[in-house]
Amino acid sequence: MDKTNADKIIDFQIAMGGAAPDEPTLPDERLLGLRRLLIQEECAEVEEAFERLAKEGDAAALAHLMHECADLLYVTYGAMVSLGVDADAVFAEVHRANMQKANGPRRADGKVLKPKDFVRADVFGVIYGRETA
Repeated sequence: MDKTNADKIIDFQIAMGGAAPDEPTLPDERLLGLRRLLIQEECAEVEEAFERLAKEGDAAALAHLMHECADLLYVTYGAMVSLGVDADAVFAEVHRANMQKANGPRRADGKVLKPKDFVRADVFGVIYGRETA
């Protein structure tokens, strides 16, 4: 069976000498700061890539944006993995909740909003095996 994206990030974390705990782990200040910084840096690079695509509008700019989006996923998954969270399970739960929006109202810009009967993702339950306290 092919490895999931989270499995690949675990491989990367271990290869780089980082942690991939088997259970949810609250971070120390150093790890929290590093993960925050990595995500902020990648967000800035994604924003720059969007600007480049808007300006240049060519295939190379699109490929650059896709690379930066993948890097953002990489550091986001890395944050989850480094905190001992099953990123695939959390993603699946958020996906389940988001699919409820399929029949929701739309904003003027096209964003689909939550319908009245929307049930939030229970990420706490996924992480800790019980419903939010």
